[in-house]
Amino acid sequence: MPSFFSYKKVNQTMNRSMLLIAPLAIISVCLVLSSGCLQEQGTGKEPVTTGPVFGPQDNGKNVSIPAGTGFTVRLPENPTTGYMWNLTPPQGLAIDKDVFIAPDTKLVGAGGTREWVFSSKEKGLTLVHAEYRRPWVPAGTIVFVPLEGGFFGIAGDDGKNYLSLAISEEFRIDGLRVAFEAEEAPDTATIQMWGTPVNVTFMEAVETYDLHVTLT
Repeated sequence: MPSFFSYKKVNQTMNRSMLLIAPLAIISVCLVLSSGCLQEQGTGKEPVTTGPVFGPQDNGKNVSIPAGTGFTVRLPENPTTGYMWNLTPPQGLAIDKDVFIAPDTKLVGAGGTREWVFSSKEKGLTLVHAEYRRPWVPAGTIVFVPLEGGFFGIAGDDGKNYLSLAISEEFRIDGLRVAFEAEEAPDTATIQMWGTPVNVTFMEAVETYDLHVTLT
């Protein structure tokens, strides 16, 4: 029959085991709880979504949305190239979110998505207009000027008019949005009494996105 001292030894062993197991149990519980918290917080890359979602396939469309209902616009964007979507603040719409959603891949130079979330409480017509270009390159609009037989110039976003001495045929489209760089040509005489004569050193057409929204 086991003696009192045998029982005492067994109890001491069990107590020491409990002392070792208890901290491990506490740590396990903490890890489970913290894991749950991390899952609720997410990675920060999840798209923000509200109401209908519009994308590149909706460029130029007319859509109707009930006033008071939010909607989302998502467009592909690759800031590593220097090109970004430049949004004109839409009249009558509040911009609740303006975020860049990074791609899941870790490949260098991979593009992501630009997302805007809009809302409005008033009825009416408005336009979501964005341009995909490098923000540091000047931009403007090609205009046809009906003077001296007619010619094409550039109405700059800076409020100035530029008379290019040679606009390529591909850019001779009235209303075309362009990004350009130019050097002033002060000693050049022209018959067109319009704008500042310049030599264009760079020009490219700007990709645009237009969503015509009717808030009902």
